[in-house]
Amino acid sequence: MLWVALLLLAWGVRATAVGAHRLHPDEALYGYWGLLILSGRDPWLVSVPVYKPPLLPYLMAGSLALVGRSELAVRLPGLAAGLATVGLMGRLGRRLYGASLVGLVAAAVVALSPLSFLLSATGFTDPLMVALGVAGCVAAAEGRAGQAGVFTGLSFATKQTGLVWLPPVALLVVASGGRKAATRLMRGVVGFLAVAGLVAGWDRVRVAQGAESFWQAGVVGYGGLRLIWPMEWSGRLAAWMGWLQYLLGSALPDGLLVVGGAALVVRGIRRRDWPALFDLALAGFCLLYLLVHWLWAFPVWDRYLLPLVVPAGLLLGRVVVEAARLMGAGLRHPYPPPGSPQAGRDREGGEGRGAPPSSQRRLRIALSLVTAACLVAATFPALAGRVPVGAGLPAYDGIEQVAAFLMERSEGSVLYHHWLGWNYHFYLFDGPLYLAYWPTPAWLARDVQAFGEREPRYIVFPAWESPARVEAALAEVGYRLEPVFVVEEGGERQFVVYQVSVMRDT
Repeated sequence: MLWVALLLLAWGVRATAVGAHRLHPDEALYGYWGLLILSGRDPWLVSVPVYKPPLLPYLMAGSLALVGRSELAVRLPGLAAGLATVGLMGRLGRRLYGASLVGLVAAAVVALSPLSFLLSATGFTDPLMVALGVAGCVAAAEGRAGQAGVFTGLSFATKQTGLVWLPPVALLVVASGGRKAATRLMRGVVGFLAVAGLVAGWDRVRVAQGAESFWQAGVVGYGGLRLIWPMEWSGRLAAWMGWLQYLLGSALPDGLLVVGGAALVVRGIRRRDWPALFDLALAGFCLLYLLVHWLWAFPVWDRYLLPLVVPAGLLLGRVVVEAARLMGAGLRHPYPPPGSPQAGRDREGGEGRGAPPSSQRRLRIALSLVTAACLVAATFPALAGRVPVGAGLPAYDGIEQVAAFLMERSEGSVLYHHWLGWNYHFYLFDGPLYLAYWPTPAWLARDVQAFGEREPRYIVFPAWESPARVEAALAEVGYRLEPVFVVEEGGERQFVVYQVSVMRDT
């Protein structure tokens, strides 16, 4: 019953967030790729500069075929992945530590973390990449090395960052393998390489047709990967710390994680058991992941921190369990390695010799409820739109009204775009307009001067951009901007659609 309630809560917060705002440009781009595949117009994505591996675009094509062209279809893979991760975290915590409470707390963190559920309600690649990585960890902990390799390969096939799951999956394969560790590790390698080979084959087919490799496009899109300059250290560190506040979303869980995590590291250095090894591995994963993203010139984006929800949830679960033990709710059984027959059994008591009395069990429940209450409290500001994470950006609200207006324009009309091109390619797919990118006002003025009287021409200005420079450039060639459609949200202007018209003498 507790798990059912947690899953329903996880679904509720995600369902509330999934339709709160319109598509982020990156979401719209992935949806556009899916439409190209689904329509048969470009099934290999040769005509567009693809900088991601292929799994999500093809899943999105299936989602669009199932649901229809909608924002829900774009966000459905992430929504399903987020819910799956909740259940997988519960299983992983129990497999690693033999304690259902660890898994329950970890699952609650994934279910209710503002960073987790707001990103899960998007069409970004990260929720699916994380879900498949956690699935690989679960399979490895249960001794299914081949499946672990396949899931890790699928995580990489979703996003290049999926490679970060290789070390923890390899560790769990070795830990669960016993004397057959080397053989199982080889099975995992074969499983991973099978999927990676398919990704490489897909990329080679595209390159053979004239497309750019997604690896190269990804590096170029990042602006080239490099170590940051010394003058960037403090600014980037402050920016990452700003995003980290939404990992758990509340001061008490944050404090428990930092202080308790440090205590677990000290314990791990002194002890020689499986929990100590896993505690050190989880803490090391967090620190190394943050260090790499700080010191390398990755964009400082919220979604890049989503993989940290996994080790943070497990460590917080461990902190709660160890706090209960220190307060008298002891764990008296040894920790067998994952994959062993005893690994899936709950060793927190309740059965057989060494079971804690009811008062100690109530203590564990009380600690869990306090942690859960803090996590639940952190969801309210996120649902109210006060947490700037994920695609929940009101800046794009109203773009669907703009698209509806433009879809009614005459066949062959031209839409000039500079800021919202990816959104237009999704919302106006198969529409009557020709989309033309304008790099500068001078270029736009020259194009209008040459072709302006052939067909209607439109340009849309969002609230954060002024039309003044474009108006000045057009006036020099005898044209002006005439507002024909205005979108307002909450009493504030969001978008203005202008038609480019010839200036008349008065």
